[in-house]
Amino acid sequence: MMRLRLLALSLLCLSLVSKAKAEGDTNVQAQPNAIGNSSIINQNMNVNNGMTGKLQFGNLVCSQPTMAFTPFYTGNDAENPSSETYSINEGWGFQMSFMVPLGTNNETCSELAKVKLDLAIEELDKQVHDKQLVRVLKCSQLHAAGYMINPVSKYAYICSDVINIRSYVKANPSLFADPLPLSSEP
Repeated sequence: MMRLRLLALSLLCLSLVSKAKAEGDTNVQAQPNAIGNSSIINQNMNVNNGMTGKLQFGNLVCSQPTMAFTPFYTGNDAENPSSETYSINEGWGFQMSFMVPLGTNNETCSELAKVKLDLAIEELDKQVHDKQLVRVLKCSQLHAAGYMINPVSKYAYICSDVINIRSYVKANPSLFADPLPLSSEP
């Protein structure tokens, strides 16, 4: 109901407004005048050489001196069919930059890198030894169960060097003979 009253009131206000007429000569014509003559040559070259090299060891990040060599080529061909002109613009070059981190020297990073490398080598050695021990264990279990890998198989090499100790001693008694008898003299 309230909306209906507001609508009636606004219609009444609009009907009371009198029309206004322009007085005098109101003949106005827009006469735009623009002359545009321009020539734009945009030859912009951006060579981004990046940032210094970084070594990261956990939470420690070490910036390293870096040399960047960035070759570039820029070129464009422009043809104007109406005036039969053709132009070629080419740019060749390179940018070389040297970036040296500011602050303390990198001795800590070098020492840490050596420690990390030594640890990685030890871990690799451990994995190789673990692999060989598992191989020997499985081959000995295979032999104890009365099995072996067929000597003509391409996998025969896996257990070829795993032998029984008693069998080896029996086959090579001279290697295990006492060279000198024990003497009772001090």
